[in-house]
Amino acid sequence: MQVPDGWEVKPLKDILTIQYGKDQKEVESESGKYPILGSGGVIGYTNNFLYDKPSVLIGRKGTINNPQYMETPFWTVDTLFYSHIKNKNVPKWVFYVFQSINWDSYNEASGVPSLSTANINRIEVLRPTVKEQEQIAKILSTLDKNIETTNRLIEKEKNIKKALMQELLTNGIDKDGHIRTRATHAYKESELGLIPEEWELVSLDDFFKLKSGDTKPEDTSDSGIYEVYGGNGITGYSNSKNNNDETLIIGRVGEYCGSIYLVNECWITDNALYITKKVKKFDTQYMFYLLHFLNLNKYKSETGQPLLNQTTIGNVKTSYPKDKYEQKQIAKILTTQDKKIEIEETNLAKLKELKKGLMNDLLSGKVRVKSA
Repeated sequence: MQVPDGWEVKPLKDILTIQYGKDQKEVESESGKYPILGSGGVIGYTNNFLYDKPSVLIGRKGTINNPQYMETPFWTVDTLFYSHIKNKNVPKWVFYVFQSINWDSYNEASGVPSLSTANINRIEVLRPTVKEQEQIAKILSTLDKNIETTNRLIEKEKNIKKALMQELLTNGIDKDGHIRTRATHAYKESELGLIPEEWELVSLDDFFKLKSGDTKPEDTSDSGIYEVYGGNGITGYSNSKNNNDETLIIGRVGEYCGSIYLVNECWITDNALYITKKVKKFDTQYMFYLLHFLNLNKYKSETGQPLLNQTTIGNVKTSYPKDKYEQKQIAKILTTQDKKIEIEETNLAKLKELKKGLMNDLLSGKVRVKSA
């Protein structure tokens, strides 16, 4: 590897000492104040700790490609290594070095992924001066904070959407744009409980008829002009199509049972169901959100491979606003919320891509930082 001026190549054993975790059963406590860490993250709490200095952690067994960083006291289980960072090395810089390593390539087991101290110790990395390590860690930490903030914002917007769906798809909105409540609007008894006076109770087969898709088209290619959809979304492209209109498809088999997609011209495969005939009394975008809300996955067969069928879905009962304008207004509100989530998810993807590029440049010395 090319070594920048002032840097040196060092095996990880010269930068840190790998330490083993311990069984947590005797120390775990519901009222504990220190986290117990496994290879996937926090799994419990304790009033004891194994280590109380900044440390970088990596999975010994199981999840081996998820480096963790701790600055506060912690306990680790025996499937997670922690580390003692040696002098003249900045712990947070070491963490980013660990993030840049392809740990899967050091897997030593054919079954459950495993790492050994010997293999970790032999890995060679470029070590900058301590001052440069500090600056690199500072820059990447700032990006991580922005990523964390964006993640929290996405979670907040998703929770808002969840609450909106609950309110709008059970109470709707009146002609003045206000969400109905039982205190301010009239409700009536139904098989599903109280529903707005203006709404109607129906089975889904009152709205539409479903058909299974076809086997995968023979002319699939990356250059196809039509998307090929299965129960798990887009699976490829084709120059053939078996659907000409905007419609909804529902995953019908396996782990994607109940997945909902709104599609246009495309090919739909036989592990999905799609609407072949709909009545004029429902808005497609509204139905997209309603089907998500109904969580069709819970109606799958419980024997053998998970499966949904047309009859089962058709018999699902729901309430809905008879006024199509109200349906459109509900869909509009939820679509606006989805766009907010999409914007933040795009921002998150950009931040992650920026971090990836910066890590490569900063940790290789391709881009040098001024020492503080």
